Order: sequence, then structure tokens, then C-alpha cells
Amino acid sequence: MINTAIIYSRTNSKRLKNKALLNVYKKKSLIEKVVENTLKIKSIKKVILATTKSKEDKIFEKILKKHEIDFFYGSTNNLIQRTVECSKKYNFDYFLRVCGDRPIFSFSHIESIISNINRNKSFKYDLISNNKKNKLVDQGLTIEIISSRSLEKIKFKKNLTKYNLENITSYYYQNEKKFKINHIKSPKNWFLNNKYTIDNNEDLKKIRLIISKVGYNNFDIGEANRIIRKFNL
Repeated sequence: MINTAIIYSRTNSKRLKNKALLNVYKKKSLIEKVVENTLKIKSIKKVILATTKSKEDKIFEKILKKHEIDFFYGSTNNLIQRTVECSKKYNFDYFLRVCGDRPIFSFSHIESIISNINRNKSFKYDLISNNKKNKLVDQGLTIEIISSRSLEKIKFKKNLTKYNLENITSYYYQNEKKFKINHIKSPKNWFLNNKYTIDNNEDLKKIRLIISKVGYNNFDIGEANRIIRKFNL
């Protein structure tokens, strides 16, 4: 059963300082937008913000106190370890991975995927993803559902790189034949080489413009793509 989402975020971002706390729409911060999007997925009953043990990251509890979510504090750079420890604490078999720098995603599309998978009570995948090695969706539109058990096995691999530790699904894609991966389909307009993640000030300006035009509570990738073309973003 898939009913848990983990949001990954921290304040000590390297390229854009404190980006999680920066506003993307009026007084709404990036992390608030991501949390509110995730809470709209009906099949998700538990949302966990998994951040670091740094005292600076305690601020998340303050700014997100009005939302019904849980918090987990773990390793700073080893996200595999942080995730495995989180899964043991909250005891879930599968989880939706949500990156804290992705404020635009289709909660209705994700809900449809999760509800369809949950109907098949015998499903056993290591990873469910709308990405393939040779066919990647636009940055920020990735959907990944991960098996906690398979991730725990990866944790003990001796050949893990720094990149693997910081990008928890990278090892699956690098070793696809070793895992049971379900590649799910996404709409054609999710493959236009656009970018919907926030890594720098230019990204932040773009996302602010898209949200102001599309609407804070709406998801319309067609309209977002049109805005990118119109303003040459």
C-alpha cells in the first residue's frame, strides 16, 4: 500500500541560499507550496518532511506548524541513510519521493497513479517511475515511488558514490537489470526540455511568474509551457 510521502528539504542549499524559505507566491514559501501540493494527494495519509539534524533546519517546524505533517531529522549528505532510518521510524513499505525544490507538479495525476497501483494489492516493485534512462521528463515533473526494503538493501552496497548517496534513486537507474522497475507513462507535454525546479535566482523568477499566471492552487502544465514560450524563459 502506498500512503506515505517524504519531502526532502534543508535550509543549507548550496546554489541558492535558504531557497526553501523564499517566497514563490505572495507570502507563501517554496517549502509551503511543496507541502500543500503533497497534501492534496488523497491517497497520501502521512506526509513527512525529512531534513537534517542541523539546528537551522528546526525552522521548518515553525513555518509548517499549521500543516498536519511529521518531521524527521537525519544525515545531511547521505539521503539513503536518512530515508532508511525514517522508514524504520514510521514503518512504511513504499513512499512517494517529493523533492523540496519542485513546486509545480500534478497532484491529480499522482493520485491517479497511486490509486491505480493500490488496487493491485499484490504489486511488488522496487521503483515506480515516469523516467527512463533515454527518456526523461522535464526537470521538476519526475514521479518516483520507492520500496523501503529495496532502498535498505542499496544502503549496504560498497560501491555507492557521493552522487548515489545524495540522489537516492540514481542507483536504481544505473543498475536497472537488478531491480523490478515499473516505468509509468506521462503526458507528451511533460517532455519539452523545460525546467520546473528551483536552483538559482533565474529559476525562482520563472516559477514566481508561472504561479502568478496559472494560479497558486492550480496545475496546468500546458499553460506553464505556454508562459515559458511567451516570455522566453
